[in-house]
Amino acid sequence: MSDPQYPSYAQLCEFVQYAGRLPRLSDPIPAHRYAGWALPMIMEGHRILPDVPDRWGYHLRILQAQHLPDEPIPQIHFLSGPHHDTLKHLHQWIRLAAHHQSTWTGMTNFIEWLAYALQVSQTPTRLDDAIQVELYQHVNLLEMVQHPYDYFGDIISEGLGNGPWANPNKFYPTPMEICRLMAAMTLPDITKVSLQKIKNLRTAKIADPAGSGTGRMLLLASNISLSLYGCEKDPLVRTVSRINGALYAPWLAFPIPDHILESDLPTDAATSDNATCTQALLAPGHLQAITSLNQPPCIATTLDEIDEHTMQLVLPGW
Repeated sequence: MSDPQYPSYAQLCEFVQYAGRLPRLSDPIPAHRYAGWALPMIMEGHRILPDVPDRWGYHLRILQAQHLPDEPIPQIHFLSGPHHDTLKHLHQWIRLAAHHQSTWTGMTNFIEWLAYALQVSQTPTRLDDAIQVELYQHVNLLEMVQHPYDYFGDIISEGLGNGPWANPNKFYPTPMEICRLMAAMTLPDITKVSLQKIKNLRTAKIADPAGSGTGRMLLLASNISLSLYGCEKDPLVRTVSRINGALYAPWLAFPIPDHILESDLPTDAATSDNATCTQALLAPGHLQAITSLNQPPCIATTLDEIDEHTMQLVLPGW
């Protein structure tokens, strides 16, 4: 049975339809308790921020139309290393989540809080409400959207402390430039093929079965395919890969149903392009009917409604 104090994403959509706005901290059930409360901000960020490809809009159009559009996947260029100010702010937010505990605990708390906020986990955070409010007021996820990179891969591998709790599974991600080189060696170069071939490749199944980690190879592959698969046993790292998907490649966090992809398979598709493999990075079981992940209706946002100092979207009722 669901906890009435932690409403579902569907209930968030119902609230917006009824109230005509997004939840606020001052509401009887504060905004941060809704599963997926941060998704509208990410969706709007993809839609209106300069130089950010609208991948969420592309994903939602596919789910609504139940088939792939004529236009190819919006391309995203991942940085070779973390953006300095964004990484600095992430460390500040992690310290907020630590609240007199170890920095490593702060990081796991923050990842847990973020996973619930982005609907990649249905488990509410264990953090006190006061800390959640502070995070809600300070965290600007659009910094990460504007400067795309696997930040948590770097942060986890740093250890964030000297005790045995720090990076207990000894996770060390492959550097992004090495991942980029490996992707270039193994994936088609879409700058040298026809537009029709580019569109056909969207249904090709691309897998990283040898420990997909925080999803770096899959993020790079998201420029080619909408059908991405991975295998990762570390639950913290696996959660981060889904967070990265929600931020940068929605079809990684919320897979497009097979019937949509299969209906757009090219008739002459090569077996190597669409080989069957184990799907490990699925959304949680209750999200298998992924078409229920609809964008909450809200008042249209314009560039005038963005705080120019932080690029934080000022959504009505936020």
